[in-house]
Amino acid sequence: GIVIAPIGPEEGEQVLAKLTKVGSRFEREDIGLVRLQPILRGVAAII
Repeated sequence: GIVIAPIGPEEGEQVLAKLTKVGSRFEREDIGLVRLQPILRGVAAII
């Protein structure tokens, strides 16, 4: 399987990484730096 997820501290820059399962291990490919905004309750209803 494949998962794409931010890796790093909650505050500041994180690395967006693609993790691919190969057998019993994972291969990591860094995609780039990101700053993710936490999801806030009620905001999606406004958008």
